[in-house]
Amino acid sequence: MGAEWELGAEAGGSLLLCAALLAAGCALGLRLGRGGAADRGALIWLCYDALVHFALEGPFVYLSLVGNVANSDGLIASLWKEYGKADARWVYFDPTIVSVEILTVTLDGSLALFLIYAIVKEKHYRDKVAWGE
Repeated sequence: MGAEWELGAEAGGSLLLCAALLAAGCALGLRLGRGGAADRGALIWLCYDALVHFALEGPFVYLSLVGNVANSDGLIASLWKEYGKADARWVYFDPTIVSVEILTVTLDGSLALFLIYAIVKEKHYRDKVAWGE
């Protein structure tokens, strides 16, 4: 394993940020979960999912709408610049990518919060919404 496996600062920061979001999602899901293992597992996943949508994808949408990621600085911009090394549409404004991300942030992020609420408050509809039963 030579130089191709070395991580740059941007890639390392991206991995560290994703690991921190996973740890936060786990901690939050375990803190909110009062039921069985299935509820705690679902809450961990949903908390992580909501954090990713709002803390990673939300800023991407903002950066894309006010300019582009290539001209932005900061940890989130560096994460998307690293991702953009594989596909430049993530670095420079691409209407298809941005429109899909807007839907992902608003719909998927909101649905994750709604499901967290339904599980924590033990609403009668939580299984029907979460699992489609």
